[in-house]
Amino acid sequence: MDLITYKALDTGPDAPASPSRAHRVLHWLCSLTPTAVVFMVGLSLGLGAVASQVTWLPMLIVFSVVWAATLVALAGVFVRWRTPGPGRHRLAT
Repeated sequence: MDLITYKALDTGPDAPASPSRAHRVLHWLCSLTPTAVVFMVGLSLGLGAVASQVTWLPMLIVFSVVWAATLVALAGVFVRWRTPGPGRHRLAT
């Protein structure tokens, strides 16, 4: 399933009428482009390098939140990649 088809699932007739904030955040994280996910991985690695050298609790909290969001976004990209569906085929031409 490609990204456009995945995003269209929330606007169709089967979409929830009033999704909660957690559902919207989860859907947003799972529908990020692969480029944004690569940026998040770089950001979380940089924050991890800084957080491992300091014991300042707010920095560790920021790193933890960014890392958790990165893992959810990576899982979303992987699931979209593995889910069959209409859209562009992922073959090299």
